[in-house]
Amino acid sequence: MLEGDYYMNNDLTNANNNENNDNTEVWDALMKTIFQKGLATLRPFFPHVEGLLVNDEKFGQIFIYRVTNDFKKSYDCGFFLRELAEQFQDGGREAGEWMASFFYELMKTNKGGKELPAPPDSEQKEEQFIDDVLFPHCLSAVSEEFAPLAITGNRGLDENLTPVLELGFKDVPEEKCVFPIHYLYKMMQLNRDPSDTILVQLAKLRQKYGVE
Repeated sequence: MLEGDYYMNNDLTNANNNENNDNTEVWDALMKTIFQKGLATLRPFFPHVEGLLVNDEKFGQIFIYRVTNDFKKSYDCGFFLRELAEQFQDGGREAGEWMASFFYELMKTNKGGKELPAPPDSEQKEEQFIDDVLFPHCLSAVSEEFAPLAITGNRGLDENLTPVLELGFKDVPEEKCVFPIHYLYKMMQLNRDPSDTILVQLAKLRQKYGVE
């Protein structure tokens, strides 16, 4: 990846419709602005930063950044459009500290660098990864965080027939936290820890019902 490179491909493009072309140009300009903002936000923390903007068929625009440390080890991390837009709304150093924290965590746990993992080459291998790596990782993090509380967990479908992971507390049978499995999986593919999101939502559920 070269610094400043970006790739954009969104469904608004329509060469036969001027209005759609205008919308596409505005959208592309906005995506490029956010992408460049991400580079500028990370540079006070890491001098060597480059990035790539890709369009994911399920999640839309994803912003991938790579930082290289003084030992020439590279670390990749991806961010969703929604979360970057929220972070950049207020500006300031907090957005940079938030983005940088993911790279610091990668550096702490992966001394030899951590580039994005290669996607599985079949649905079977993806399912195997979900069953053997994703679920055990998330359930272990939840059990450790909320011990000795009893945790309930099920794999199911939501009203849109989307595969989800349902987690909650045994003492709160009336409400669960529901997480789309494809979202949790994508987080891991972006070198992000999906259990972070789970722990935040379960903490809110615990506070709501006063579970002790």
